Amino acid sequence: MQALINTWISAPPPPQNPSVNMKQPAYFLAHGSPFWIPNKTASGPTFLKKLGKEILSSPSPPKSMLIISAHWETNNDVKVTTAATHKLLYDYYGFPKNFYDVKYPAKGDPTMAQETISLLKKAGFKVDEERERGLDHGVFTPLIYLFPNQELPIVQLSLPITNKTEDYYRLGAALRPLRDQGVMIVGSGFILHNLRLLMPKFQNGGSETDPILPWADEFVKASEKVALDVPASEEGRKEGVLGLFKLNSYSTAHPSPEHFAPFVVAVGAAGGDAGHLIHSHWWGGLESEDSFRFGELGEKTEGVRNEL
Repeated sequence: MQALINTWISAPPPPQNPSVNMKQPAYFLAHGSPFWIPNKTASGPTFLKKLGKEILSSPSPPKSMLIISAHWETNNDVKVTTAATHKLLYDYYGFPKNFYDVKYPAKGDPTMAQETISLLKKAGFKVDEERERGLDHGVFTPLIYLFPNQELPIVQLSLPITNKTEDYYRLGAALRPLRDQGVMIVGSGFILHNLRLLMPKFQNGGSETDPILPWADEFVKASEKVALDVPASEEGRKEGVLGLFKLNSYSTAHPSPEHFAPFVVAVGAAGGDAGHLIHSHWWGGLESEDSFRFGELGEKTEGVRNEL
């Protein structure tokens, strides 16, 4: 009997089911501007290079990515890319030639695309396949640094043009089951995006040390609180993120909703998982690169909460 006990004690642990820790976090990432393309040492690219290495070296790296960019909106429906390979859409104008030389030959994931379509239809969205559109700069600008070797197949999802801000949250919530299938969900936008106020800063020499404007400070802090403070119920978190649209500072932070909507989608995809501020950087006192992860790398995240 003692020999059997000794054998049992010294035996290696049974192999773990590789699907146990497959659940992937949801992310909101500041996607930067085309100026990130040549500026490899800027704060954003530096952060993304580090983040990509952390993700790929985690115990259970993602098998694919679903990304929602501020730069693809569609009327009356949601479109999902179903192509097996992606081209790029250079959706910016007037930049030097090297801005149009960037390549990112990422693969698609038609199987995951069809699963995405099925989930969205079940949630009541009108959905169409998109086979031709290239990945816009809200996708490839961050990804050339996050995953420079195109390590993950990608599916891109459009933002529906809607008067109901709740639709953005519902969109994220509908996508949530994909996380349990090893899919990394990414909302790509900005917590602040007012080009009318930002462009004079570019023209007149804004800097990282400019004082943060009060409206910008208010909106960023409120958004961080929603992301980091997980209430006892999902309904509370939903009310919190949708309440950001009602702040006095919202209309200045976002004259139009497309750059903030991916944040709401990411919060919807998060469910009850804890939020983490994984990058913060200011420029000009009115541009924030706040980026968030919802959930943990390499482990199941049900029931995880931040203690604030």
